[in-house]
Amino acid sequence: MVTSGEFGGLELPAIDTSTALDDLGAVELTHPTQDIDGDGLLDTETTHGLEAMQVWTDFDGDGLADHVTVVENDGDHASWEFHRHPDGTSEWVRTDQGTLGG
Repeated sequence: MVTSGEFGGLELPAIDTSTALDDLGAVELTHPTQDIDGDGLLDTETTHGLEAMQVWTDFDGDGLADHVTVVENDGDHASWEFHRHPDGTSEWVRTDQGTLGG
């Protein structure tokens, strides 16, 4: 497991469920360790800090994360998808949030 800050050699910000990912941009997955969609290819890395864990997944196989889910120690969770637009811009869009077991 890779800890936040060691993720693929990149310095990632501390991401929790309330973090705005507006300035994050594309995140390269250099050492995926899990196959989350069961297709036989490693596509997912998990990072963690003191307050939360993040699950980064590359669904389209281009080496860049398309999805991230954050789960905090208290059960709060949030998910974002990375969108690339035809005009060359990109953004992370929140797709889910809530509390586990609540």
